[in-house]
Amino acid sequence: MYLMLKDVKILYFDFEDFVVEVIDNDRLPFCLRSDIREPGSPKDILHNVQAVKNYLSSRVLSLSRDNAKQIYAAFQIPQIDSIDNRVNICIKCKGVSIQDSYWVREESEEICWNNVNIRQNRLRDIINVSLSGFSPTITTSTICPELTTKGLFRKGWIHLGSELYMLKSDRTNNYINTKMEILASDMLGCFENKIDYVSYVGDIKETADGTEFISICKNFTNEEYSFVEAWEVIEYDRRCNIDFRTYCLQRWGNQFACIPVLDYIIINTDRHTQNYGFFMNNDTGKLEKMAPLFDYNCALVADFFQRDARDSLSQMFNTAETLRELAYKFKPYSSIRFREDKFVRLLNDNKEYEHIFDQVYQRIQELQISGVS
Repeated sequence: MYLMLKDVKILYFDFEDFVVEVIDNDRLPFCLRSDIREPGSPKDILHNVQAVKNYLSSRVLSLSRDNAKQIYAAFQIPQIDSIDNRVNICIKCKGVSIQDSYWVREESEEICWNNVNIRQNRLRDIINVSLSGFSPTITTSTICPELTTKGLFRKGWIHLGSELYMLKSDRTNNYINTKMEILASDMLGCFENKIDYVSYVGDIKETADGTEFISICKNFTNEEYSFVEAWEVIEYDRRCNIDFRTYCLQRWGNQFACIPVLDYIIINTDRHTQNYGFFMNNDTGKLEKMAPLFDYNCALVADFFQRDARDSLSQMFNTAETLRELAYKFKPYSSIRFREDKFVRLLNDNKEYEHIFDQVYQRIQELQISGVS
């Protein structure tokens, strides 16, 4: 069996015979780079098999995700959250994902990337399953993004015209997480000279369970680049004795530094190492730029409920540092600018959230973010 990057063979594996062979080291997934050993001993062989299994397992949605059990049922997949079961799921759905161009191909198969590329091919619509949990009555093709879309909130992919969009919602009575995600997205538009970010808008969707308020964002990946989650680069850097923070500041400077600064301003408590990352050039295997910020449905929620969450632990580096501590550490390396005129206009359109704007503005002043005249 081959791990492919588009139509290029990257790695060969056969779990029954305990075989793992690297074909293209420069374009391996980052979590496998510098982690596949020469098969000189049984321990090394077992390590390689487990490393590949861990990678394949990491590509599959967790049963903890909202409506995951219903999604599993739609594809007649056993609801067992073990590595081996997740590996089997990954192989069954060919490991295809919206976020990158890796996939899995059987040795005997004569199919190519265009046959499985879910960014280009029309999707089978199981949005009612992924958003509302409506019990399916039919099964559908496993070559779809639902089995490899991560995160815990209810979500699903649809084509609108020729473009691919993600729809998200939540279980709160008034869709607070979803509404705060949209507001946080709007607030990020009040800053200049910052990292790119994904914009979210709100809408009403009729599902099998009734009317739901949702957020919608456009897919930010394409055929040229694959999205690499931060945890993969962190682990790769650790194996290569590279300081991750220093490397990122040297490569991307302000773009990287403004992530914890902006997260503090909007009190985003969910910037874990799968929620930010980088773009890898599919032709060279090299990281070329930062990916845009995305996923803010835990931002501003503390402000909404008028809770002081400034000293909540940040998850950005899996350390004991708080949101406030990281903001102060990285502020000297950032050069973002604040557009107060945009902020005021946004406030005038969202008067019901005035108390949130007050707290956000206080943190902007606290960090002494320069304004744009």
